[in-house]
Amino acid sequence: MNSREGQRFIALDAWRGIAALLVALYRLEADGFLHGLQLIQNAWLFVDFFFVLSGFVIAHAYLDRIESGSSVRVFVIRRFGRVWPLHAVLLFVFVFIELARFAFAVMKSDPSNTFVDGKAPITILWDLMLVQAIGFTGTTLWNTPAWSISTEFWTYIVFAILCLGGRKVVMLAAPAIVASGLWVVGSFSPNGMDTTFQFGFARCLAGFFTGVIVLMLWRRYFRTLVLGNDIATLLEAAAITIVGAFVATVGRSQWTLLAPFMFSMIVLIFAFQQGRISQALASGIGRLLGDLSYSIYMTALLVSLAFNKAPVVISTRIGQPVATAPHIGAGNPHTNFDLGPTWLNDAYTLLYLAAVIVVSWVTFRCIEVPARNWFNQNASKAFWPFNNIAARDKRLV
Repeated sequence: MNSREGQRFIALDAWRGIAALLVALYRLEADGFLHGLQLIQNAWLFVDFFFVLSGFVIAHAYLDRIESGSSVRVFVIRRFGRVWPLHAVLLFVFVFIELARFAFAVMKSDPSNTFVDGKAPITILWDLMLVQAIGFTGTTLWNTPAWSISTEFWTYIVFAILCLGGRKVVMLAAPAIVASGLWVVGSFSPNGMDTTFQFGFARCLAGFFTGVIVLMLWRRYFRTLVLGNDIATLLEAAAITIVGAFVATVGRSQWTLLAPFMFSMIVLIFAFQQGRISQALASGIGRLLGDLSYSIYMTALLVSLAFNKAPVVISTRIGQPVATAPHIGAGNPHTNFDLGPTWLNDAYTLLYLAAVIVVSWVTFRCIEVPARNWFNQNASKAFWPFNNIAARDKRLV
């Protein structure tokens, strides 16, 4: 399987789903054991894992197939169809919520605090055009996780243009792009890699092209290597331990600039898919999480808003104010709600994760799959190099 060009990296797909769940946990503010874990407090850093993994799988699927302006167009249409439909639907959900707030404010004769600043009407257009995190629009406050979708879409275009020059051009350009992106983030971001709307494009470029480099190294030196089950399992466990410790300890320091390289270790080792952990990740649950990963990442904010608000609303209704506990994190101070016993907060957290998965399953089936299929079918009809990619790699990328 390792030597076949059409390989699907099932274990890596599962890791994408697990990382999305960790980011979702980061968004809930329940003061329990789970929320207090440093791995969860720093889970925002797993966005860089998404970038590295995306560069790896996109290069695997398209590096040798983008050869002309027409193939660039097909590639861009495919990627647009992969990321934009769900983003657009969720954007309009948030806009509808703001409209409801506006209507309520009008009833109180004070609508001045709606559709302003990061939710000004023009920001809807920025989000629809996927330019909200390129650096010239300021922060938009709709479905804020979509900042990474904005940067990744334009990174796809940079990648496609470089592919027109051939593999050698990509090989020469990728290290320079990684170095430049990390230099921008390191020089101008006060919180290391925790930059989104300001220098998120540079952050994405660094992560994505790190993944491209890993793919090239894997193809050239490692693709046909057989590790053996025991050695592969040991390497997998070591990679998880090292990367987990890294995420849990770096906070928002300049050490976070190492994130693309740390996550590339996970990508490279699990690309072999030869260890017992990889075999476990290839289970039905792992495949499901991989399928739902994009929906989990994109819907988690909406679900977390409901779950963060529910205890306050319920406690107000019953006349028993919910307890709060301040959380002072590096660059992320906020107030958690406290339901009492630790187990109750954690049970509520697990209920939240279940809700995220259910909502994600619905959006995956009803929005992602139909939209992806429609864009793929209509983009590829006239261009033979891409006719079979959707069937072979659709769950990979």
